[in-house]
Amino acid sequence: MEHIPSPKELRTAARACTLLAYAAGLAGVAGGTLMLRDDELAMALVLYTVTFAVGAALMGVAVLVRSVAGLSLQLHRVESDVRVLVGDRVRGGPAADEHDPWRGHHPPY
Repeated sequence: MEHIPSPKELRTAARACTLLAYAAGLAGVAGGTLMLRDDELAMALVLYTVTFAVGAALMGVAVLVRSVAGLSLQLHRVESDVRVLVGDRVRGGPAADEHDPWRGHHPPY
């Protein structure tokens, strides 16, 4: 697996996890209701419990994937800012002279 997912792909995966959690919850409620109708209380409780656990796990995965997407997007923004700053320093642009608030406080590039 050499493809690194983009933040957009990660957000799509998080939405898919959320939708799967809702679908699992709906299926569990429907199945548990049918079990209760047939007087199978124990199986209905097992189905409700498993459905809740699967839904909670999927929602947790969605939160983690959304977090990684946010971190990836933030790192991409910082990387582009650094490239602009370093590019200006190398070319002797304005960041190297009058617009540099850190002038004299960092090592040369």
